[in-house]
Amino acid sequence: MTDTLIDVPVGREQIARPDICPPPVPARRAHSGIATPWRDAKTVLVARSTGPREMVTVPRLVVPIGEKQLAFGVASLSPEADQFAHDNRVLVQQGDWRGNPALGTHQLQGEAQLVTAGTLVPYVQSELEMKYRWRIPLVRFVRKLVRGEALDGDLVVLVTVHEPSPVPLLPG
Repeated sequence: MTDTLIDVPVGREQIARPDICPPPVPARRAHSGIATPWRDAKTVLVARSTGPREMVTVPRLVVPIGEKQLAFGVASLSPEADQFAHDNRVLVQQGDWRGNPALGTHQLQGEAQLVTAGTLVPYVQSELEMKYRWRIPLVRFVRKLVRGEALDGDLVVLVTVHEPSPVPLLPG
């Protein structure tokens, strides 16, 4: 995979830079009004370009990182990870627990970064487990039935959300 990010400097790799450094131990902290939609969202719909004039939307379990960032896990062997490595443009929108868009919300543009190692990966995994408790084992079970023994959630996608959107997302 090319253009993957880690949050520790190693060789010529790019470095992921979250808005804030996550605390070493997950702790509940006060969030501002900007991060509140991502903290309170049951799911977030993530749309990505898969080809010319083609978009795929997938509901994801996410946690907020800083003021304008959110993070979720993906499998390193999934086609989604390869697509994020080649095209980092995404649209994100709050969703309900069924994976449908939440009422009164709209899509926001963002840039996705793949994070492969460092302190951000275990932090996001622990925050996801704390926020979604019983849903994580259920999601892993369903994905294992669908994909077999593939790794699940070993990569983290860090999405920086732009408000207002600086450039329209055009299929590439």
